Order: sequence, then structure tokens, then C-alpha cells
Amino acid sequence: MPHRLLYIVIILLLTVSCFAGNPLLRGTWKGYITSKSLDKDNKDGLPTTLTIIDDNNAGQVVGEMTVQYRYQTDIYKAKYAIQGELNYQKFSISFTQTRLIYSDLLPKGLNWCFGSATLKIFRSTYKKKIYMDGYMNSNCGKEKMRVILVRQ
Repeated sequence: MPHRLLYIVIILLLTVSCFAGNPLLRGTWKGYITSKSLDKDNKDGLPTTLTIIDDNNAGQVVGEMTVQYRYQTDIYKAKYAIQGELNYQKFSISFTQTRLIYSDLLPKGLNWCFGSATLKIFRSTYKKKIYMDGYMNSNCGKEKMRVILVRQ
């Protein structure tokens, strides 16, 4: 009898963990935010890391986003908390940077911007990787910045 109860508990735990979000999306994504207006030190884009901490069955996503800005030989970082939604029908994610967790003081009176992004999720047949590609708007201007992130 105790073994049977143990098996039932294990099966229930496995069932709950199988439906607790999408494991393909949780974790670390690395890539770049690119823009036409970036300076010469950041012409290849701003290195970006998105960490999705939780995505539940309702499509709600929370996580952290780290953005790096290069000025001459120095690298400055900001880490944002993000909150958003996952659309299972369109296989896309949209999120907003809600607050700064920490940030380095930028030179020359520059400030960190807050933004929101809408990204489509793809599976590359060439490299067998999952990646996100889309655009981000910020409160620092009207230009749309392209965001490309690859699942690590």
C-alpha cells in the first residue's frame, strides 16, 4: 500500500511539472538590440541577455533583461525586470521593462531607457536553435530597434 501511494504522488508531481509552462522558453537568451542611430562604439548593437524566469499556462512571462552599452573602452550595464505575455497561437512574446534592478551610471549625461518589445519565436532549421526576432520601442525616441535573441 505505501508503494502504491508513493507511485501516485510521483505521477501527480510529474503531471503538474509537465503543465507548468513551456520549458523551451524558460532560461537564457542572448543577442543584440540594433538601431540605425547607435554610435560608433555600439555600431554592431547592444549586447543583450534575456532570462525568462517563469512562464505559466496562462501565457504570463516574468524575467530579467540585461543590456550593455559601450563607451570607448568602458562597458556599462543595466538589468531590468520584465513582465509580459506569450501568445501561443502566434508563437510570439511581448514584454515591457518594468523597473531597473541595477544600473551603471552612464557617461556624458546619458540615461537608461525603458521599453517594450514584441518578438516572434522561430526554430532555425539550419542550426537547430530557437530564436526570437522582432522590434522594441523605448521612451527615449520613436525609432524601432530590432531585437534578435538566441536560446542558449
